[in-house]
Amino acid sequence: MNRATRTLSIVTATACLLLSSCTAGTTTSAPSSAVPVDAPSAPPVPAGLESYYSQKVDWAPCEDDASFECATVTVPLDYDDPSGQTIDLALKKLPSTSGNPIGTLLTNPGGPGGSGVDYVSQEGVFSDALRSAYDIIGFDPRGVGKSTPLTCLSPQEISDTVAAELEASGAGAAQDPADAAQTEEPSEVAGEETADSTEQTAAELASKCEQNSPVPGIIDHMDTASVARDMDVLRGLSGDNRLYYLGVSYGTYLGARYAEMFPSHVGRMVLDSAQDPSRENAENVVEQAEAIERSLHAYVEHCQSGKDCPLTGDTEAGVAQIKELIDKASTSPLPVTIGQPVDGATLTRALIDLMYDNSVWDLLTGALRQAIRDNDGTGLAVLADPDLLDDTTDPQELAEQEAAETANENAISAVDCLDYPVRGDSAQWEAQAERIKEVAPTLGTGLAFPDAFCQGWGHHGDHEPGQIRATGAAPILVIGITGDPLPVGAGSRLSARLGPPRHRRGPRARRLRAQGRVRGQRSRPLPAARRAAGQRPDLHGGGRAGRGLTAPARPAAGTSEPS
Repeated sequence: MNRATRTLSIVTATACLLLSSCTAGTTTSAPSSAVPVDAPSAPPVPAGLESYYSQKVDWAPCEDDASFECATVTVPLDYDDPSGQTIDLALKKLPSTSGNPIGTLLTNPGGPGGSGVDYVSQEGVFSDALRSAYDIIGFDPRGVGKSTPLTCLSPQEISDTVAAELEASGAGAAQDPADAAQTEEPSEVAGEETADSTEQTAAELASKCEQNSPVPGIIDHMDTASVARDMDVLRGLSGDNRLYYLGVSYGTYLGARYAEMFPSHVGRMVLDSAQDPSRENAENVVEQAEAIERSLHAYVEHCQSGKDCPLTGDTEAGVAQIKELIDKASTSPLPVTIGQPVDGATLTRALIDLMYDNSVWDLLTGALRQAIRDNDGTGLAVLADPDLLDDTTDPQELAEQEAAETANENAISAVDCLDYPVRGDSAQWEAQAERIKEVAPTLGTGLAFPDAFCQGWGHHGDHEPGQIRATGAAPILVIGITGDPLPVGAGSRLSARLGPPRHRRGPRARRLRAQGRVRGQRSRPLPAARRAAGQRPDLHGGGRAGRGLTAPARPAAGTSEPS
């Protein structure tokens, strides 16, 4: 589930301890003292894929920033037909600062649909020690961003969207929200979403994706197993005998699937904000909705404990005022000075995303103050779409941005519907939606009907959720955040399942639980990191599955951790 890609997630100092034998709190670059995982020989190349594993990768300075290197590699669309249609994967490398890396660290920021190219561009998320030890590579997964994309908007629809954005923002005169409210035409109120309407919407969207994608078949080959096989090609092309990997949110599921498929290829692996691979899609959504609603209550407490919070009364009253604002925006979108008026659906999606990162909660408070007191949705519009602050007015560049953003958003649907089988029928889906509304009355409507959507989407895989066993893999560090809108229990379940069954001996995953509400700490070290150093699985072997450390995570600068 996407919802978290805006947050730069990983307790990087802890990852550093696992990945590069550094000390917690390292802040200066130095030649790496880390050593690679013992891997005396390269794994054999799968039959039929020799040309992909041996292709030449032409790294060159990136056009947007010459301090990075960019490249494109080719992989098969369908690994069962390696001589057939091919697709491209876009790569971006942050070279090691030491000039002597122990290997290449692949990253995935989550999603599905998160751009690894964009993630690695934000180099501040990686500690100096990690940057010294590794060449760090982000890649856009198949169907996403600069890789062969899943394109669901026609060129005309993209052009129309760009024209509307230019007219409403930088290329046109900024309008006072009061004037906008007076001139705005009344909004049509959409009917309540149902299982049947969701199914129809999904079918129409999938049809557009097939029509407009440069490789129409991409919609059937964006499953996590295919991305894991892409990662093994990238491992081989890097020259590493074992994979070094850092995965966040959905990236933990991707890493776990890789470890299951290629256990002997696993080097050092950190899975942060874990997703439980054994859960059904609907189960995940209900748990997620409940956790997001808890985060919303925590946000309101945070707001009301500060200065000039626009949410009055107690916590429940504050949450009710947010619900009232959503309902108001659904019937009469909030006017803005840039971008498009903020309707209820946009506000709900933005709030869901913002619940993953308390480092932006003070910004949210300012935006809500503006919306509630001044009937001005500009701040909320910017939080929903930070690209509105981009002063780019070139239509071609904006069109490329719009195409990439919609591709990333629709990748969520494509991947989830391939990874999870459809369960139930219309009546059961309506009951599930009621359950979601019950546990998340404020924001739950933005998460309802996952199975109905996939039924209408019509492009399904044959993977069944279940326990993942990575027997023979090197021990893996699984990190959970206690206030994560994906429940922290998922980390316990994933760490318990990685590795051999309990009656068999062998390395097992280690679990680290970080106390906080932000997905990852952006290079902020955990106070317990030094203790973790003494129990690193890469040095001392794994302990019993399910055992781990708990460490308080530090809040972002300028914020306070909600109680």
